[in-house]
Amino acid sequence: MSKTSQKAKKLMMGLVQKEASLSANSTTCVALYQPKAPAALKKLSKVENDK
Repeated sequence: MSKTSQKAKKLMMGLVQKEASLSANSTTCVALYQPKAPAALKKLSKVENDK
């Protein structure tokens, strides 16, 4: 491999790792917050246990 190709590969690996860590950290906070479903949604449920 040429030096340019190696530098490009190293740069892309760094960018992908940085983006993956940012995405993982940002979605974790959202996953912890789950708002309560409105009571009006119960009538749309197809599961008998929810009625």
